[in-house]
Parts: sequence; structure tokens; C-alpha cells
Amino acid sequence: MPFPALGGFPLPGNHPLGTFARSTDSRNDSLIILGVVLACVINGDTVSSILEQSTRLAVVVCVLIIVRALAPTLERRAQRTLVE
Repeated sequence: MPFPALGGFPLPGNHPLGTFARSTDSRNDSLIILGVVLACVINGDTVSSILEQSTRLAVVVCVLIIVRALAPTLERRAQRTLVE
């Protein structure tokens, strides 16, 4: 069936309005099994420690970005005080 508004004729066996979700619905079974296995392996303590470490990493990265942004200004101030 031609769809002129969508660029002409579709290829045989392909529907132009098919979505990615429709083609991957059959793979949900493996994702559910994977989720159940991970839920058995990962407990609450593990998740909380992962969140704590990721929070620390985010803070360190933010501090390093701020220091890198302020470094040229601090170097100029240090040079001015040494000259005076």
C-alpha cells in the first residue's frame, strides 16, 4: 500500500508505521529474568554504598571543575601580590 506522504512505496514486508517497541516486545522476557537475578544478587546495602560512592564522585568532580575554572584568576592574584 503506497504512502505518498511518507516518501512513496514501502518495501515488501516492512510497514512504514512500525515502531521499534513493537519489534522488541518479545525480548521483555529476558529483561525480566535479568532483573530478577540482579534483584537477588544486589541487596539494599550494596545499592546504598553505590549511591554513596557516586555522590562522593560527583562532589569531587564538581570541586575539580570549580578549581580548574578559578585557577587562572588565583594565579593572577598571586602574581600581583608578589610584584607589589
